[in-house]
Amino acid sequence: MKRGLLIIGIVFAVTFGIVFGTRVSADALAVIVGVVLGILAGIPTTLLAVFMMTRQRSGLAPGSPQATGHPPVVVINAADRTALTSPSTPPLSLPYPSEPTRRWTVIGDVETES
Repeated sequence: MKRGLLIIGIVFAVTFGIVFGTRVSADALAVIVGVVLGILAGIPTTLLAVFMMTRQRSGLAPGSPQATGHPPVVVINAADRTALTSPSTPPLSLPYPSEPTRRWTVIGDVETES
């Protein structure tokens, strides 16, 4: 009985595939094949993700020690600011001479003296 149902199912699937394949355009068939292959390609990744998630959950036992409290805060004060500046340069001076300001000309504008 089971073998008969299996044979009938296979014959039905092959007949359906032949009829469907001859009546559908090549573009539609390509889309259907692409979708099916895409789903089949995603199955191993999904199984791997489920395996990793269940493995990660089982690693956390309810009685396992967990970190409590806050980590210690270490503050390092900066060095003396006067030791960092060299004596040859005066404080708050620009290291390079500044460029002269640009002069802009607006085309079509009347030049006025201000």
